[in-house]
Parts: sequence; structure tokens; C-alpha cells
Amino acid sequence: MISTTDLAQHTLEQIEPIRNFFAALFLASIGMLIDIHFLWNHVDILLASVILVIIIKTIVLTAVVKGFGYTNKTSLLVGMSLAQIGEFAFVLLSRASNLHLVQGKLYLLLLGTTALSLVTTPLLFKLIPAVIHLGVLLRWFSPDTSLNEVYKQEKEI
Repeated sequence: MISTTDLAQHTLEQIEPIRNFFAALFLASIGMLIDIHFLWNHVDILLASVILVIIIKTIVLTAVVKGFGYTNKTSLLVGMSLAQIGEFAFVLLSRASNLHLVQGKLYLLLLGTTALSLVTTPLLFKLIPAVIHLGVLLRWFSPDTSLNEVYKQEKEI
């Protein structure tokens, strides 16, 4: 409601330091949960699980969006954009750990997988133009797909 008023910009300027504080607090709390030594000793499982999550989520989301009648290009872009595990997974993992549903090594690996999938999100966005280009070359997308539009959108992000 505030965004539609004349005070929207002023309100945003007033709230921004608080938002930044909570973002820093969130990242610091996640950093305290993660055991770096454990993850380093299990880096092979960690990387495999992140790759598996990204691939499976991209495929499933692409299929779902395609099922709603969107084009191949749109479906793949949505799938790649939503391939990471969301921040809410930290809350769910914490609750599952408190209820003893997830314990020890599995808890630490799931925390690491979630954090690493969030870190890889910018990389996935950088790969989108290359995937579009590959899709045009392999005729997954129609040749009228403009790569210039994708590059412009990437620069705006």
C-alpha cells in the first residue's frame, strides 16, 4: 500500500539500513551453522548433490511450465532461474534437526548443499545466454529468439 503513495521512496530510504542489517545477520547465522571442515572432507558428495539438485529442479520446473503451455525457451528460463534451494530450507532443516528427523552428517550435508546452491545462482544466470544460444543451434527454440534481448536483460540484472 505504501508503494502507491508519494512517500514510497522516502519510506524505502528509511527502511533500507534495517533490511541490510537483517540480511547481514541472516548470512552470518548461516555461516555459523556450516562446518567448513566437514564439508571440505565431503566435497565430492557436496558438489554431486548440488549438481543433482540443480539438474533435477531445472528439468522438473521446465516440464511443469511447459505443461502450462509456455514455449520451450520460457520453460527452460524459468527452470534455470528457480533451480536453487530456497532460503526457507534453512528453517525447515533447523526444525527437522530439532525434531531429530535429520541428524549429524546428513544435516550438515543438506545445509552445505542449500548454501552452495544459493551461491551458484548468479552463475546460472550468467549461463542463460549461452543456453539460449545452444537452444537456437540445436533447434530447441525458434531462430527468431533474439540473443540481444537476453544480453540486455542480463545487464539489467
